Amino acid sequence: MESKKCILIINGGSSSIKYAIYKVGEPLKHVSSGEIAGIGNGKAQFSFTELNSDQNNHISIATENHTNAAEWLVTWLKKETELIDIVAIGHRIVQGMEHIEPQKITDQLLKQLKEISDFDPEHLPAEIKMIEVFSKHFPD
Repeated sequence: MESKKCILIINGGSSSIKYAIYKVGEPLKHVSSGEIAGIGNGKAQFSFTELNSDQNNHISIATENHTNAAEWLVTWLKKETELIDIVAIGHRIVQGMEHIEPQKITDQLLKQLKEISDFDPEHLPAEIKMIEVFSKHFPD
């Protein structure tokens, strides 16, 4: 069976990571979505729904921070979505200062985001870590 080319969207919050997967095409087709909530409180919960099912699934996970949660999510996505080929990843950044349009993530952009991370300490450092985790696992 041929894999579906998809886009993964990541939205990191102060204590959560939300994701959505869309099949590439005109128009994009929503495939699945989910969230890891409660990061950092010792009681993180992963919930997800696939569109071909109305059932909302919940899994308790042990994760201390956004880096651990992102690693867990990558592992789960690779296992559970084996027929999905992630061809692009979009990250929502809460505070990018003058970066107000979608941009390709480069080393220079990451450097600039790190330099301004003090302006949004509750979101930006964790978002940068998530970008690094997903880039490591999906380098293309």
